[in-house]
Amino acid sequence: MNYRSYFCLFIFTFILPFKTALAADLNVVSSIKPIQLISTSVIGDLGVSEVLLPPSANPHNYQLRPSQMRLLNDADLFIWVGPELELFLVKVLKSNTVKQIPLIQTLGIKPEDEEHNDHDKHSHEHSHEGGFDPHIWLDPALAASIAESIYQQLAVQHPELEPQLKQNLENFKKQLSIVESEITSMFKAKNTIDIYTFHQAFSHFAEHFDLEISGTITSTPEARPGARHLSQLRNELQEKKKICLIKEPNFKAPYIDSIAKGLEVTTVTADPLATDIQNSERGYFEFLQAIAHSFMKCQNYNK
Repeated sequence: MNYRSYFCLFIFTFILPFKTALAADLNVVSSIKPIQLISTSVIGDLGVSEVLLPPSANPHNYQLRPSQMRLLNDADLFIWVGPELELFLVKVLKSNTVKQIPLIQTLGIKPEDEEHNDHDKHSHEHSHEGGFDPHIWLDPALAASIAESIYQQLAVQHPELEPQLKQNLENFKKQLSIVESEITSMFKAKNTIDIYTFHQAFSHFAEHFDLEISGTITSTPEARPGARHLSQLRNELQEKKKICLIKEPNFKAPYIDSIAKGLEVTTVTADPLATDIQNSERGYFEFLQAIAHSFMKCQNYNK
């Protein structure tokens, strides 16, 4: 091997680890899968985008395992929705120095004003019985703001990566606009069927696309509704002509069958936690389209 070959080998062995380190420079952890999907789009190939909770976990009430605590401790940035969704994380993060983005607070969303918001449409007042809906990632406008917040924080922590992060953000917003327009076109024909969701998870999606949700089965998905509530709900459904019930795969609710017995009810499944969506730079768009197709099944049922 001549001198030039030795020199090239030296350069190659020096640069390769540097490139590998740069590629893994970003280590971002999101609390739940939908936020991870947005984060992945912003990060691109500049690092890794992990998720703290398994997709099937209930973010309302969870206890972290030691391996998950290590994942959180090793993160450059942790993104979570806020105590309105992941209340258990408040105590965890009090004793942790990880950089974090609590999205509801960062975006300036005021949960206490949600029930009195003037832009609530149709009978959304009924679907807001459980209070504030923390599933903010289902509104494309808020998803764009989430991506912007992630970009801004990472650009501060890693200014050398700012140009690529900015490009990734712009690509995300461009594709989001395309998907949003496609979904809007899907819902041009207004439905006359009464849509009920299992719990208050889709109000942001419905409001953004001007859809009507007639009500929810339960305001607390972790617990069975009381007998009085179920009886009132049964009487309410009996007054409807056609009903579409949107279930969620992460919550089993056998009492739903007894409520709908003898009524003209169709059921579809929509997953606000993106359990089966692959984590990729296109993952969030596939997730949003999957939710839209579930709502379209309700509309098609009425034809």
